[in-house]
Amino acid sequence: MGTPLPQVTTVGIVMFAIASAAPAHADTNVDGGVQGDTVFVAAVNETNKDSQDGTVIAAQGDETASAFVQYRWIIACADPGSSNESSLLDCQAAQACADGRERMYRLWGRTDQPPAWLPLGTQCFGEPPTAADTPRPQVTAALVLNELRRIGLPTLEAKTQPADKTLVNFATIFYTEAEPFTTTVRLLGQQVDIEATTAQFSWHFGDGSTRTTASPGAPYPSKELTYSYSDADTTVQPSVDVTYTARFRVNAGAWQDIDETVTITGPPSSLRISEATAVLSGNYE
Repeated sequence: MGTPLPQVTTVGIVMFAIASAAPAHADTNVDGGVQGDTVFVAAVNETNKDSQDGTVIAAQGDETASAFVQYRWIIACADPGSSNESSLLDCQAAQACADGRERMYRLWGRTDQPPAWLPLGTQCFGEPPTAADTPRPQVTAALVLNELRRIGLPTLEAKTQPADKTLVNFATIFYTEAEPFTTTVRLLGQQVDIEATTAQFSWHFGDGSTRTTASPGAPYPSKELTYSYSDADTTVQPSVDVTYTARFRVNAGAWQDIDETVTITGPPSSLRISEATAVLSGNYE
């Protein structure tokens, strides 16, 4: 087991174009890396560091944690890219904590855009830190929304009654068949359940007219949504775009709403508009 966590300190990340470097404050441990033309700096305030072993650790619940997609503990004098086992052994021997029975490890966080490992703080452990000692990356609504767009939501078809062919100046029924969409994905090593439901329908009747409804309509005998065409002897291509709202939960936790919506364009269908023709029926003498 590791020693009790010292007083949590604030972690900050600064991103700026390369210009000139200024000396760090004496009470701040500053480190970082370079990606292209950008310098990334991680600063850990050591003012309240533990006086026994001189270690600090980044706050697991800190807002900064949302910037990282992966965390890793590495012996303090090494870095996430270390692969030389003999040098790591020498490093481990050199990084004994104050009591001599524990070793000092540094917590690193990895950013995704651009990819970079940043040092977040150090902690002493008697045994190598495990997953229980490692913060979990935060699954955000924006990350889930991007995954939902990558997967794709169902398109809906605009259905009519009569189907395929209708009459001019006739109240043609429109509707679509909408169902909730559910899926489970793995994001940042965690199980994420996603639910998407239809919230709005944008109807395109094919003659330039549109209408927006909160309902998908319904087939006959319902006449919830109807439209009458004024031009005969033509073929139109009606369609419906559906707007989804979504929510998600991480590792079967509490549901979280996604504020942004996703609109999916529906495929066009073909509908022939014909002139009504009088037809005599029955027996006449």
